[in-house]
Amino acid sequence: MASVHIWLELLSYVKALFEAITLGADIREQYKKHRKERDTLVEANRVSDVFLTFSDQEVQAILERLKACQARFTKEGDGAARRRCFCQVFKDVVDGNGGTHELMTGITSIGS
Repeated sequence: MASVHIWLELLSYVKALFEAITLGADIREQYKKHRKERDTLVEANRVSDVFLTFSDQEVQAILERLKACQARFTKEGDGAARRRCFCQVFKDVVDGNGGTHELMTGITSIGS
């Protein structure tokens, strides 16, 4: 079972990415902010309880893949490629969870 801490890292990064892409916000500042938010911590606790089959290493791998998507965009500037990269990561997560979409519901709801 992945720890609440690693889920908090992932969810904070996803929220920061969302704001960086949609609002042009500084991703590092948003990441720091979201790591301290009560809503993000509550969601990290929920996700860690629901997704017992994910290990810390697996959640860390998801986080690293998302960071790689963002780094590649920073280097190449190809927005369409960034979108495809992010979508592929989330698709792989859903597929790895047996094709269920509950994780995606949790992740996307925290961005609103």
